[in-house]
Amino acid sequence: MNYDEITAMFEAPGSTIESTVVVLAEGIAIDDDRLEQLKGEVRTLEETVKDRKRELAMLLISNGMDSIKLANGLNPKAKTIRKYFKAAGVTDEQLHAWLETEGLGGIIKPTVHFQTLQSTLAQYEDQNHVVPHSIFTVSDEPTVTMYGKSKFLNSRSNDHDNADRETQ
Repeated sequence: MNYDEITAMFEAPGSTIESTVVVLAEGIAIDDDRLEQLKGEVRTLEETVKDRKRELAMLLISNGMDSIKLANGLNPKAKTIRKYFKAAGVTDEQLHAWLETEGLGGIIKPTVHFQTLQSTLAQYEDQNHVVPHSIFTVSDEPTVTMYGKSKFLNSRSNDHDNADRETQ
């Protein structure tokens, strides 16, 4: 409901504040419920996409490929994202002490932001250091970056537009 519709409800002959409140409250309840449903659908879709990316990455990797250029313009490229998690039973104090000992204490705040920890430890490993498994659980998560997606989607959109014009 837009601003003009809401204003018109207050100015309509015979309208009362209560009837307007009812309309607005019902609209909010319905839209809020729909929003929650959409959030659930988004979470489900995100998991589906993540699973498909993992499956595609594993398919490429298991066949000795890191990428493939497809006739439709898509070019999936397999990669592995390394994530670092504090190992079970490790306290923040132990984590911070280890970071300090290794000269990585500059990232220590009252809490260490997840992305800051990820990038710092990735750089640490890139410098040929070993992340201790007594402090961190390391998880390698296969996924893909989809190159050519915009061109592919544009092409599909254009194909659908042309099909719509042909049926008119």
